[in-house]
Amino acid sequence: MPRALWISATLLTGRYHGEEWPPSPARLLQALVAGVKNGGNRQIWPKVEQALLWLERQPPPRIYAQPERLLAKYRLAVPNNDLDVIARKWAAGQSASIADIRTMKSVQPRSIEGAVPHLRYVWDLEHSEKDEGIAELLKPAAHCLYSLGWGIDMACADSGLTTAETLEGWDEWVPSAIGERKKIPIPGFLKDIEETYRRFALRTAATGVDTDTRLRIYGLQPYSRRGIVAAPWKAFGLRTTNGEDIFSKPWRTTMEVAAWMRHAANLALIGEDIGEDINAFVLGHPEDSDSASHRLSFVPLPSIHPQHGDGRIRRIMVVEPLGAAGRAVELLGTKWIGQTFTDEYHRDQCIVEPEDGKVTPLYTKTSRTWRTVTPVILHGFNSTRGVVSVGKTEKLLLRAFEMAGRTSEQIHSLSFQPAPLWPGTEAAKSIRVPKHLDGYPRYHVQVKFRDPLPGPVLAGIGRHYGIGVFASAE
Repeated sequence: MPRALWISATLLTGRYHGEEWPPSPARLLQALVAGVKNGGNRQIWPKVEQALLWLERQPPPRIYAQPERLLAKYRLAVPNNDLDVIARKWAAGQSASIADIRTMKSVQPRSIEGAVPHLRYVWDLEHSEKDEGIAELLKPAAHCLYSLGWGIDMACADSGLTTAETLEGWDEWVPSAIGERKKIPIPGFLKDIEETYRRFALRTAATGVDTDTRLRIYGLQPYSRRGIVAAPWKAFGLRTTNGEDIFSKPWRTTMEVAAWMRHAANLALIGEDIGEDINAFVLGHPEDSDSASHRLSFVPLPSIHPQHGDGRIRRIMVVEPLGAAGRAVELLGTKWIGQTFTDEYHRDQCIVEPEDGKVTPLYTKTSRTWRTVTPVILHGFNSTRGVVSVGKTEKLLLRAFEMAGRTSEQIHSLSFQPAPLWPGTEAAKSIRVPKHLDGYPRYHVQVKFRDPLPGPVLAGIGRHYGIGVFASAE
């Protein structure tokens, strides 16, 4: 019978403060190394290093987690990593205080509701004596783990071998072609952890502070939660045609940028086998109305941030329908890089480059609560004798989500308003829309789902050209 290696972890306070859930396999391995390298535990490092090196060469594990819920958000005052500025003032004999460089950081912990252990990482194995030996070497490493997540997330761990089987009653995340990307160990990861720690320990010198103390060697693996359907997507950055500067467009020009994307996608996918009709799937010209929603969505991504977002479009994303194979976006991920987008007058506008990962996670993470960055265009009218009907609006919004593949049973609550919900964005009426949709009502919307869902989240009859795009509010 197939065997599996597992490492389980229990959060001693039942709280987890890290942003991602569940913690990535890379974070687990970092926690194991930190535990073994701590104090007297160092004496077992020569024994367990072999097992950790073996672990970084394995395929990504399945991740099981007990149900969790988000707790109330609060803010902390923390240094903003500009201590070298204070140090230079001290060196010059000037007065300065660390309190002068503090900034506010939002924190929203999770409460883990299920029984212990709270997490389990499972690697499927071919049964052999070597596997048995590796499991025995990993056990003392697991017993050294003391935190997982933030330093205050005290934890304990264990490991062992078992028959490969699905755990009942747990939420399960599995490696997939699409989904939220998590860091995973790859060959060289363990060595990079030690090198990163060395740079961190020597980061302060007479010339200033070296801030380059992050990991460099790791993989990114999409994970999807079993039972939840995700939409395949690919994100890109935009640069000026001379290649020297970041390209940007105003928030209200979403439809214009989406048109450039649609034209470029058509040119790139002609003659490619994507399992779909190009005219219907890419250009949006189906032969019948039943397949009108089964098409690519071209989604400009305004830069948003709770404090200092400016709403300008510097990145883009192309999205396939929920549950699609992802062949089209994968091809575009290769063929678009380095290509030039042109407008309707065949004028060069910008060059496509790989995305930097700074903004895209807000649109693609797994979350319960989502808010529109660009407004939802309703597919019908919501007023009676000139007065907006809340009931009609809610029904039209539920229908908009159903048309996008999200059922009304998945939705816990809805709210809508004409005013923007993110800094840098504008009122719903301010965005440019196609002429045939100009008369339909449009609103900014907040939706809370009963269970966390992975992005992207799109809704409304403008969603295929970037109108009706949501970002995570968590």
